[in-house]
Amino acid sequence: MQKTANSTSLISSADVAKILGVNVATVKRWTDTGKLDCVKTAGGHRKFLLRHLAAFAMGHEKYSERLSLLPLDNQLNLELSHQILRADFKQLIPYVLDRAITCDQSAVKTVLNGLYMVNQDLASIYDDLLTPILRSIGEMWIDGKLSVSEEHLASQTIRDGIIQLQDVVVKPRKTQGKAFVLTLSEELHDIPAKMVQHLLEQRGFQVLFSGQKTPVGDTVSVFKSFSPKRVYLSSIYNENADEARAEFKELQGLCKAYNAILYVGGSGVAQLELDDTDEFLHLNSFADVQNS
Repeated sequence: MQKTANSTSLISSADVAKILGVNVATVKRWTDTGKLDCVKTAGGHRKFLLRHLAAFAMGHEKYSERLSLLPLDNQLNLELSHQILRADFKQLIPYVLDRAITCDQSAVKTVLNGLYMVNQDLASIYDDLLTPILRSIGEMWIDGKLSVSEEHLASQTIRDGIIQLQDVVVKPRKTQGKAFVLTLSEELHDIPAKMVQHLLEQRGFQVLFSGQKTPVGDTVSVFKSFSPKRVYLSSIYNENADEARAEFKELQGLCKAYNAILYVGGSGVAQLELDDTDEFLHLNSFADVQNS
C-alpha cells in the first residue's frame, strides 16, 4: 500500500537496499508487489518509515538481522550490534542505564529500535531491559547517587526512547476496540503506563491515554464519551495510601457502571491493600499485559 508522504523522517530506496543487502531494483520490485510498504513523495519517489522495515522484518527473518544497523546516522560498534542481535539484556542493561544517565537519547533509541527491528518481543524489551533500568535509576536516587534532577533527566531519556519506538511498532489496521490507560492522581511515574499503551496499540486497540496526575473523578467524561471496555491502571508509588485507595474504589465503581474490565499493575498496588480481587485483574508483568 502506497500513500502520499508528509513526514520528514523518511528513508530512501537506496538506504533500504543498503540496510537489507539487496539492490535498489529489488526494493522497487518488493514495493510494486506489496511485499514492502512505502510512501510516495509529491515527486513520485518511494520513501520508507521505520515501521515499514519493521513490518517487513516480521515476515522475512532472513533480512531482520540486518536491521540492527538503524538508525542510519548512528553506526553501532560491532559488539553492541551483536548484543542487540542476541538480545543480550545482561550486557545491554548497564549500557542503556549509562546512556540514560548521560542523557544520550540517540543511543537509547538505537538499542530499543534495534531490538524491535530484529523481532525481539516488545513485552520482553519492557520486562527484561527497561524495567530493571528504571528500577536501578530509582534505587540510585534513593541511595543519593543521583540528584532529583538527574533522576528526572534519566527517566525522561528512557521515556523519550519509548515514545520514539512507538513510531516503529507495527500496528494492525483493524482495531479491537477502545482501552483506557491511566494512573492515580498523585502518581509521579507514567512511563509504565506509556509502555502499556504501546503493547495495546500493537494488539490493535485504540488507546485513550490520560498520562499522570489525572484525578479519577475527572475521567467520568471519558467513560461517557468513549465507553472503553478495558481499563488499565498503572501504580508505582502512592504518597498517601488512604487517598489512593479511595480513588481506586472510585475507579472500580466507574468500571462496574460502564461494564469495563479493570486491569491493575505496578509496585504501588501493594500499598493499596486491595481485597476485592474478583473486581479487577492483577498484571504482574508487561507479558501479562500482552496476553490480557
